[in-house]
Amino acid sequence: MTAPLFYVDNTPYSQADCDHIVRGLAERPEFQSPVGCRFAVCLQDTAHWLALCLWLKPLGASVLPIHPGTPYPAAKALAEDTGCSYLLFGEQLQEVTPETLGGVTRTASAEGGELIQLSSGTTGKAKTITRPWRDIDRELAAYVAHFTEARALTPVVACPVTHSYGLICGVLAARERGIAPHVVTNLNPRFIIARLRAVPEHLLYASPTLISLLMRMLPEQEMLHAVMLSGAPLPAPVLTQLRDRCLRLRQQYGCSEAGCVAVSADVTEPGLLGHPLPHLSVQAGASAGQPDEILITVKATGQRIHSKDLGYFDHRGQLHFLARTDDTINVAGINVYPGAVEDVFLGYPGIREAVAFKQPDAFAGERVCLRFVADSDIDTDQLRQWSRDRLSPHQVPSLIEQVESISRLPNGKVSRRLLSESLADKGQREVLA
Repeated sequence: MTAPLFYVDNTPYSQADCDHIVRGLAERPEFQSPVGCRFAVCLQDTAHWLALCLWLKPLGASVLPIHPGTPYPAAKALAEDTGCSYLLFGEQLQEVTPETLGGVTRTASAEGGELIQLSSGTTGKAKTITRPWRDIDRELAAYVAHFTEARALTPVVACPVTHSYGLICGVLAARERGIAPHVVTNLNPRFIIARLRAVPEHLLYASPTLISLLMRMLPEQEMLHAVMLSGAPLPAPVLTQLRDRCLRLRQQYGCSEAGCVAVSADVTEPGLLGHPLPHLSVQAGASAGQPDEILITVKATGQRIHSKDLGYFDHRGQLHFLARTDDTINVAGINVYPGAVEDVFLGYPGIREAVAFKQPDAFAGERVCLRFVADSDIDTDQLRQWSRDRLSPHQVPSLIEQVESISRLPNGKVSRRLLSESLADKGQREVLA
C-alpha cells in the first residue's frame, strides 16, 4: 500500500487518493491557467481541501481557505472582499462548480502565488493578509530546522487546517519532515483522546480551550505526550495544570504577516516564547523591566513587521511576551500588564476565568477593570481586599464584576478592546437612564 500523505480522522489518504480527488480539474477552464487567480475554497470535506491545496500550491495559484462551517453568504462575501476570482463552496470537490465572482479573472499577486488569510480581528476589523508561497516555504524550512524536537513526533492536528497554525505548522511542516499528520475534524473529546492513544508519540496542535478540556477528561494516571500551544500565553495556574498532564509542553508565537516567529520547546513560565526562527531577525526589549515592541524582519525580503506586542529577550536569548501594546494599562504613568493581574485572581478559589482590561480615568489616565467567571457567587468587595495583599496598588482593579461568561471572538480569543468599549457603552446608558 502507498504510504499516506495525511490522515483525516481514521482515514489515510495517499498521493493516489489525492490525485483521484483532483482528477479532471486540469481540464476545467478555471484551472488551466491558475497563475494570478485567487481561489476561495470552502469545502466541508477536509481531505478534499487538503488535496486541492497540495495540488494548487505548486501551480502558483493563490488560495483563500475558508472555515468549512462558514455559511454560503458569508463565504461569498469573504471571497469578494479579498478580491478572489472564484469561489469553490460545497461538500466535496467533484460536486462543486467554481463560481465566478464579479467578473474578476486576474488579480495582482506575488510570483508563485499566495496564501490569503484574514487577521484575527482582536484589535479591530480583520484585514486581508497575503503571503507568497515562497515565503511560506522559507518559514517551513526554518520551522523544521529549528524545531528539531518534532522530528520523531507525529502531529495530531485538532484545529482548523484552513488557518495557518493548523495548515502550515501542523500539516505542511509534517509533510516537510516526511511525516503523515493526523488531522482530526471530529472534535468530540473522547474521539480525540482515542486518536492520541493510537499515536503514542504525538504532538498535539489544538486551541488552549480544547487542550484544557482534554486534560480534564483524561484519566488521572494518563498523560499526553507533547502539546503545542499557540496564541496568547496561558495564565500561570492553567499553565501549571497543563504541565502536570503532559510530558512536554511547547509554545509557538507568530503573527499573520510573518507566520511562526519563535518556538519554545519547553514552556516553564507564562509568556516564554523561545528562540526566534533563523529566517527572521527579531527585536524586543532588553529585559523584563525594559520591554519594547516586538519588531520582526524577514531576512530574505527585508519586510519589517510591527507586531504590536510588548516583549523582551532574557539572558539566554529567549523571547518573552508581556502584553499587546494596545492592552497595556497606563495607571498614572505606570504600566500594568493584564496577564499579571489575571494570574493573581485565577488563584482565588472557584474563579475559572478572569480578564483584565482598561477604562479611561480623569485622574490616573487609565484604570484597571476586571471581569471574572466563578463556580459560585463571590463578594467582590472581599475579593478586592484579598487582591490588595497580592497586587501593587496601581494593579488593583477599581471595578470588579462577576459575569456568567466572557464573550469571545469567533477564533476563541478575548478582545479586551471590546470589553472596554462595552463597559463604556454600559456606563453611558446608565448615565442617560
